[in-house]
Amino acid sequence: MNPSLLEVNPEVFEVKPFLEGRAKGYFCKVTSYKKINQGTVALLSWIIIVVINFFQLLYVKYTVPGRFDWQDVIYYPISSMTIGLLLIYLFLLPFFKKIRTLNVGWQIPLFVLHGFFYTTIYIVLIFFQISLWSEKLDIQSFFGTVHRFFYTDFHNIAKNYFFLLAIFIAIEYINKREESLLAQKNLENQLREIKLQALESRLHPHFLFNTLNGIAALVEEHPLKAQDAVIQLSDLLRFSLEANMQKVISLEDELALLKKFIAIEKMRYEDQLDFSLHIEPTVDVKKEIMPPLLFQPIVENAIKHGFKGLKSELSIEMDIQPHVIFIKNNGKRLIGNEAEGNGLKIVRQRLEYHFGKSVTLELYQQDTQVICAIKGISL
Repeated sequence: MNPSLLEVNPEVFEVKPFLEGRAKGYFCKVTSYKKINQGTVALLSWIIIVVINFFQLLYVKYTVPGRFDWQDVIYYPISSMTIGLLLIYLFLLPFFKKIRTLNVGWQIPLFVLHGFFYTTIYIVLIFFQISLWSEKLDIQSFFGTVHRFFYTDFHNIAKNYFFLLAIFIAIEYINKREESLLAQKNLENQLREIKLQALESRLHPHFLFNTLNGIAALVEEHPLKAQDAVIQLSDLLRFSLEANMQKVISLEDELALLKKFIAIEKMRYEDQLDFSLHIEPTVDVKKEIMPPLLFQPIVENAIKHGFKGLKSELSIEMDIQPHVIFIKNNGKRLIGNEAEGNGLKIVRQRLEYHFGKSVTLELYQQDTQVICAIKGISL
């Protein structure tokens, strides 16, 4: 036997209490996401518009002498900023939210009407404020200025409205899309949990029936060994009943469970069955990453199929490396996938539900050994 492999002593290796082996779950419900605030984006957008307008006025001030004085360059952007923010929070956003709750057929005409009132209110207020600041408030000239601006620049102010409207709709779409993706993600997680629970419900009877069959073979010839085997089985059943099988445990605890199962099998096969274990020094046996009772179906499969037609000792070697776990046996040669029973199929599916496609299970023949390799787990 390879001297680097350690012989298992099932009487020494005890299963840790379940509470010490609790692990983090792989499935969690995502309850929130960072929602984009429409008012904040509208505020930033309006500040950008006002800043651009300020630099436009400043450019005209220097390129077209006499067109604007400094009072216009300063007062107009300040007035635009003040009135724009008031309209966004007191008129634009509240009505936008109400209109979006109505039937789609009503929304377009109402937004057009809403835009008309927004533009009108904006023009009236901004020229009224500019008139107050200039201390030349003349009602007649005020209405004349507003009237001229209406038929010359009404469309420019209306563009601001539809620009902000487009921002609100875009943010609303993004938020609803994120909400939909969140709901979809939670639904996918729930479906994965249901599928995994279905797998665990198949794993428990599969594990129990195969172990009981092994004990039954001991009852007549070795009643005392059968009694010891029942005690070992009770430890395994206690874990499987108390544990949350959707969570992971440490490699150390998983190996402890495996050795309880092997102890039962060794009582049955005695010297005909040999099991050895080698763990690379860099492997973290405390890391909680292993689905519970993952190794047992693999070893059970190796024993069940390995002894077929085998007249010598069945040797099972387990070699654990940082990114791959090998379980090898010298039993019956593998022809196709004949040695892959329900136990290995369940293991494949459990690996997929816990790790996705990043972890794989391979079963193949190499020289005189049948090898089962779990690849991709970072230990």
